[in-house]
Amino acid sequence: MPPFDLSKTQELQTLFAVASDLRDAAWRRRFWAAVVDASLVSFQPQIERGPDGFPYFQLAIPPGGEFTPFSLSHLLPYVLEHGLGAVVYRDTTRLTPPEWVLTFGALLGLQMFGTLDTEGTQDAALSAGAVVSETLAAPRQILIAVPSEEFLPAIARRALGRYLRETGIADPGVALIVDPTLRPPQNLSFNVSAANFGGDEARYRSFMSRLRWFLPEPCGLIGGITAKHYAPLGD
Repeated sequence: MPPFDLSKTQELQTLFAVASDLRDAAWRRRFWAAVVDASLVSFQPQIERGPDGFPYFQLAIPPGGEFTPFSLSHLLPYVLEHGLGAVVYRDTTRLTPPEWVLTFGALLGLQMFGTLDTEGTQDAALSAGAVVSETLAAPRQILIAVPSEEFLPAIARRALGRYLRETGIADPGVALIVDPTLRPPQNLSFNVSAANFGGDEARYRSFMSRLRWFLPEPCGLIGGITAKHYAPLGD
C-alpha cells in the first residue's frame, strides 16, 4: 500500500511558507523528497482543466481533523492511465494559485526514474521546454528507430495518441531519432508537420511545444525531420 506520510505533509507546509523568489535548488530537492508520499486531500470534482487546457488532479494540504488521504504515489497509476497532471495547493481554500504544477511528463518521470528530480539531466534549453527543429545543412547519417518501452512506455503512448487524435492527427505515430551531434542525442519525432496546420510554422511550433507536457524532462523532442516509418500510438 502506498504511504501516506503526515511528516512529509508538515514538510510541505514548511516549504510553502517560503516566498516563491527564495525557492532555490535546495528548496526544490526538499520539495521533491516530500511531495510524493505526503498525505494530501482532494476536492469535488477531483479533476479540472488548468489555464493551459490540460487536465489536473487537484490536491491540497489538508485542514485539521479527519480527512480522506491521497498521495502522488497512491495516485500515480490512475493519473498516468487517464493522461492527467496534478497540482498541489497550500490549503483547501484555493484562494491562491497552486504551489506546484506537475505535468503528465513529470509524473511519467516519477514512474520511470523513481524521482521527480530530473534537474541537470540535459541542456538548459531542453529543460526549459524547448523543441529542437533540425534542418540538415549537409548530408549526415542519423538512425531512425522505434522507441523502446523503456524510452517511451506504453502508458505514455496511449496518452499521446489520445491527445493527437483529439487535435486532428488521424493516425498518430512516433519514431526515435538518434543523432550524436544533438544534445540529447536521442529525440522523439511525431508524424506531425506544419502541413497539418495549413503551413503555419508558428502554430506548428506551438503545438510541438505542447507535446512536451507529456514527456519527462530528460526526453528530447525534435521537429523538422520526417521518418519513413512511425510506430502507431495506441488508443
